[in-house]
Amino acid sequence: NMKLTKVINKFGIGTDIESISRFIDLDKSFLKKIFTKNEIEYCSSKQNISSCLAARYAGKEAIFKALSSIGISNMNYKQIEILKNANGIPKVRINNIDFKNLVIYLSLSHCNDKATSFAIVMEADGYKQHKDS
Repeated sequence: NMKLTKVINKFGIGTDIESISRFIDLDKSFLKKIFTKNEIEYCSSKQNISSCLAARYAGKEAIFKALSSIGISNMNYKQIEILKNANGIPKVRINNIDFKNLVIYLSLSHCNDKATSFAIVMEADGYKQHKDS
């Protein structure tokens, strides 16, 4: 039996921490520069909007740091979309066709006044065929 496995070419990590108070009563034009429509709608549905926004901002910053560690620096905030999957786990979508080969794992957390994030980014060059053992 043959099996396909992704070939990981590069691997990067990043982390960020943000003060939630920075995300209270944000200007709408700033929101639209940083967050996608889906992210704004998701956070607006939450009881603590500012915690949700701060965590996503920290997530984007952590992803930028991980990307820059593997040599990618030409991406903007709205090209990274952070939502949740059916199990409530952060799900990252890259809205840039040039970077469809990226695999991103993200953890978000927040407490009373801080939001934090940790990102792992892998660049997969394709697939390698090998025997299933």
